[in-house]
Amino acid sequence: MIKNKIGIVMVLSLSLIFGGCSAKGGNEQPQAQASTDSSSGSGSTSKVELRMTWWGSQTRHDLTIKALELFQQKHPDIVIKPEYSGWDGYFDKLSTQVAGANAPDLIQMDYAFLTDYANRDALLDLDTYTQSGDLKIDKHDPSMITAGTVNDKLYAITLGVNAPGVVYSSKVFKELNIADPDTSWTWEDFAKIAQQIKDAKGDGYVGAADNSGTFNIFQIMVRQNGRALFEDGKFGATKEDFTSWFQLWNDLRAGGAITSPEATATMTTALETRPLALGTGAMDFTWSNQLIAFQKAMKDADDVLKIQVLPHLKGEVKSGEYLKPGQFMSGYSKTQHPKEVAMVIDFLVNDPEATAILGSERGVPVNSDIRTQMASTLSETDQMIFNFVDTVAKDKSDIDPPYPQGFSEVDKSFRTLSEQIAFGQGELSSNIDEFMTSSNAVLSKAK
Repeated sequence: MIKNKIGIVMVLSLSLIFGGCSAKGGNEQPQAQASTDSSSGSGSTSKVELRMTWWGSQTRHDLTIKALELFQQKHPDIVIKPEYSGWDGYFDKLSTQVAGANAPDLIQMDYAFLTDYANRDALLDLDTYTQSGDLKIDKHDPSMITAGTVNDKLYAITLGVNAPGVVYSSKVFKELNIADPDTSWTWEDFAKIAQQIKDAKGDGYVGAADNSGTFNIFQIMVRQNGRALFEDGKFGATKEDFTSWFQLWNDLRAGGAITSPEATATMTTALETRPLALGTGAMDFTWSNQLIAFQKAMKDADDVLKIQVLPHLKGEVKSGEYLKPGQFMSGYSKTQHPKEVAMVIDFLVNDPEATAILGSERGVPVNSDIRTQMASTLSETDQMIFNFVDTVAKDKSDIDPPYPQGFSEVDKSFRTLSEQIAFGQGELSSNIDEFMTSSNAVLSKAK
């Protein structure tokens, strides 16, 4: 869908931040004995080898590998080979693997893509293993079980619960004598603060990163208008929703309060590239579970980050905030070892030692007993995350259904649209018309 060089760059720069944080990927394997094939003769053993893929920051990689090492210590006959990366390109690669019948046994899945992969018959039906007890869900919030269910079948287990928010530099806010935003702040307040920061700090510094191309932040405003982003396999969002959204960012861009189109093009989803982490911006949008990795990515280690709910829309019909599965863990439908896949998923969400390692990096633990056990040992940042999720839970509305098939292509087109508008290519109204027409055609074809 990208039609020019700028568009290619923007695919990298404006990738969906909220699907999870990105970082330098790798393929380091947990320390474990190499897999061996079974051989004839009494006393021979066979190690089950599983591949597991996920995206995320280096912090996530390190914690996940540590948890997998613990699993392998407890289950020496199961070897797990990690395949991890950043967010950019993750689902493109997974789609290719699924098409080639060579996907990993364990797949970190995002809510936005769950329906798509379930309808491709790419995911393992987990109901058999919840019924057998290999995968225990009795301490999981029912809403998170519902979130992982498509067509009345359980395909995904929530790894953590999180919520979208605005993360900001407490150091800059204090320096400029700007009061911390409260839960009632509006988009107008956000814009005013961003401009105030820009004006005070001068050239080379912005109030916030440009997130106009991030679909699930736009979704918040659509929800605040009382609509769903998608409805019946097409846009529930109206042209007025799109116009208001992009006009907000155009106004911020005109005042220099957000990153320029050129600067935005240099950003990726790697947190280390974000202006907030680099010390050249004061605010950004993120998921609550990313706060730990964002704090570690800060160039100024003395700058403590804070997080607040997303701004409200004046006269909003309902709260746009919602609780979301931080990420899911799913099994591959063609795995040769479905029971072992269920065992690994169960371990990651229900084992006290494993959940202590993973903490809240993927979100607040879904198991209620685990949350209670962790409460007294939380770090300051973890406590902030827990408190933030509690705050959102008090004023949330129900999460929208998973995105329809064809979303991946529509998402790329949305980022292209944001690029066109940022660089002044074409007229706003006609650009939006073209985008909505082509996207609804994609969604219709994907049904």
